[in-house]
Amino acid sequence: MNKKTIAVGMVFIFLVIGIPLILSLFFTSRTNGKIVINERIEAPYLNNNGKDLQLVFYGYVGCTKVCAPMLHDLSVFYDSAEFSPLKPFVGFSFVNLMPQIKPDQPDVFAKSFNPLFNGIYLTQKEIMTIDREFGLFFSRRLSEPDEIDHSDYLYLVQRQENGDLILLNIYMTHPLNSKSLVTDIQHYLKGAK
Repeated sequence: MNKKTIAVGMVFIFLVIGIPLILSLFFTSRTNGKIVINERIEAPYLNNNGKDLQLVFYGYVGCTKVCAPMLHDLSVFYDSAEFSPLKPFVGFSFVNLMPQIKPDQPDVFAKSFNPLFNGIYLTQKEIMTIDREFGLFFSRRLSEPDEIDHSDYLYLVQRQENGDLILLNIYMTHPLNSKSLVTDIQHYLKGAK
């Protein structure tokens, strides 16, 4: 192997392993596995569910290693007795990171886990701005072009009366601290009244 191949391999390993590892260490040092952001974001695709609060998960249709188990767990949490009183006020959106599919597929995929989940299709151009707005890591696998490595954080977004979106918090999902998430949602809902 030449030096260029080794350098490219090292960069790839850093992107796939290093960045998620650093982010996970960063998040675990935060209280309750979350980081408070509380900043305005540009994400017009999240303005369509009519609820003031929204949980958002980024992945892609057909992701069996990360998305399917996570969406299953989030569906169980969303339907739990603990979350039940909040359900009328909090939507859930699964945002697809792979534009090479039919636009209706993200919603079908999301609803296969929970009929109340919303699946969102984005174009390639829209996908390119997500990492800046959400601190999201995703990269196409070189060995498997139909697969994407991506972070698996849960985002809590609030819609303001004027339509602006605020990214409130980012939550680690391994493990998801559901008590902290419920407490945060209750806090934000009380503030909205």
